[in-house]
Amino acid sequence: MVLAPAVVIADMNRHAIIGVVLAVLLATAGVAAATPGNAPVESNADAQPGAASAQGPPSELPGPVPDFVSDIHSAITDFINGVLDGALGPEVSDAAGNATSATGDV
Repeated sequence: MVLAPAVVIADMNRHAIIGVVLAVLLATAGVAAATPGNAPVESNADAQPGAASAQGPPSELPGPVPDFVSDIHSAITDFINGVLDGALGPEVSDAAGNATSATGDV
């Protein structure tokens, strides 16, 4: 029965070695997959000539936002910074042009 402890130790070493080998394999496979330049190449078989210039951001941008949008952002910033006295809702309504009169009519 003297060999029994040696067999258990050898079996534990074998599991440890297998675990280390699998960990190294997993780590190297992950690094290889994450290496720049290894991304799959997209096929441009259906692309038309000159289609490369059509990629990228659109050439026409939307127009500027109305002035009241800047006023709304300023009111929100003032509210967050504690400069604004009172509630935020009425200030945003005033800036958006939805102010109510003293009687509550629009």
